[in-house]
Amino acid sequence: MTRIILLLFLIATSIFGNVVTKQKWKHGQKFTNYLQINNVSLDLLKSLDELEKQVVGDIRGGQVFYEVKDDSGKLVKSYIPISSTLQIKIAKNRTNEFRFSIIPINFKEDIYIGNITIKNSIWSDITSGTHNSNLTKKLQKALEGFLAGISKGDNIAFLYSQKSLAGFLSESPEIHIVKITKSNKEMFVYIDEEGNGRNELFESVSYVIDKPIIGKQTTKKVDMRSDAKVEKFAYPVRNPRITSHFSYGRYHPVLHYVRPHFGTDFGVKRGNPVMAIGDGVVISAGYDGGYGKVVKVQHSGGYMSLYAHLDGFRANVGDRVGSGDVIAYSGNTGTSSGPHLHLGIYVNNSPIDPMSVIGKESSPVDFILDRVADVVSTKTYETKKIPIVNASKYREMLNSRLNSGAQTYDWSSDDDTKAKLSEDDFE
Repeated sequence: MTRIILLLFLIATSIFGNVVTKQKWKHGQKFTNYLQINNVSLDLLKSLDELEKQVVGDIRGGQVFYEVKDDSGKLVKSYIPISSTLQIKIAKNRTNEFRFSIIPINFKEDIYIGNITIKNSIWSDITSGTHNSNLTKKLQKALEGFLAGISKGDNIAFLYSQKSLAGFLSESPEIHIVKITKSNKEMFVYIDEEGNGRNELFESVSYVIDKPIIGKQTTKKVDMRSDAKVEKFAYPVRNPRITSHFSYGRYHPVLHYVRPHFGTDFGVKRGNPVMAIGDGVVISAGYDGGYGKVVKVQHSGGYMSLYAHLDGFRANVGDRVGSGDVIAYSGNTGTSSGPHLHLGIYVNNSPIDPMSVIGKESSPVDFILDRVADVVSTKTYETKKIPIVNASKYREMLNSRLNSGAQTYDWSSDDDTKAKLSEDDFE
């Protein structure tokens, strides 16, 4: 009995004595060095598979992570984010040995209100009122063309979603609706899936319908460009499984209407390595509306490849990559019904069917001839208005919070002086 009581006491002491702190990874520090500093056996590395080793290599200097230490200052756990949804966990098991695992990040996502009266300039006032510079950038895009005539004393109110981890900002916010009040006149700006502002509850969307031209043949000559180059590209994932093909008129599984699908979707699990399809230079790595996290690679011959709905990046802008190099990890960001990789290929900024140049030789001219024949003979474009998702609901929510006197959420508490963190925040 005495042993049991002593054991329970030791467990309780270790739990309640733990302190969680926010840290930044030191520039130039190797993962092995971090383990040694914290007296973690390097035998831990022997258990890592190839993907886990790649993930460890993605840790960069300045990256925020979290440590759990006991009251004597010894490491108990580490949580190191590696993407928008996954994190490395280093923790002791029941035999008091450190183990490596990759687990989901326990994000909290809430809807917040901003209510700013213009005193100096709209953007400086919003930034100083919210302490969220990413929010200001998103609003700048959403309100382009809507701020003519706004002046001091006018009001900007908005709803937005924001992810946080243990009370700290995480990821970019998503704007839902904006209310502009100037000269006592109110105007609502509704935000579409790409983050653009609309002055009505609908957005105009182009789509394709089939109208076969029976018994009519159309011939059109297309001159070969002097810079057209035959290319051969590799698959972007191992063991590829195509879930959706390139199409000029596909029924969107999330938006529920027909729209072009300028790419090929591959069914893969979240965190699957994504490889460059050919030699090139990374020209973009960031968030791109409904595509979520995107990497773009410029290849020779006017080709550009786009990898969308990613979970995290491995390559940076300016990196030279070779065919088969891991440049990112697959995910479910943006407008997506589930984890997958969307691959788009463009020739001189025109989309082509990726499968026309993957695993075999092709050229821009082959595509141009095929597309002209297809569109002329069977396709026609039309436009219709599509409701912006939840636009009415967000308008009612914004008005309700304004009537209740809700205050702008101030993210200035996102610093190291905030209240003590809890291990429960991370799992």
